[in-house]
Amino acid sequence: MEKKEFYKLYIPALELALKNDSVNYGFYVKSPEDYLDDKIARQIIDYLDDNEDDFTERVSYYFDAKSHNFPSIQNIDINEYKKDLIEEISKIKKDFLID
Repeated sequence: MEKKEFYKLYIPALELALKNDSVNYGFYVKSPEDYLDDKIARQIIDYLDDNEDDFTERVSYYFDAKSHNFPSIQNIDINEYKKDLIEEISKIKKDFLID
């Protein structure tokens, strides 16, 4: 899978996960992969196993922190952290021409 294809699948799921991040299922907030069908989620997970970068690692930290009700991540308020992720999403969408 190419990086552009990854982001084309991942970003909409990430945006949906961020919209629903206030729903906690007992120390579990749904991650972007939970909003994809099983086949595509498997492809995303496989891609991340080989190609995780700073952005996707930060996404993982965010959902882990939300799941455990942490108020901050690496001394950054969790709401500010989320805001930074949303700004990065906008940049990625622009860079990869994703609607």
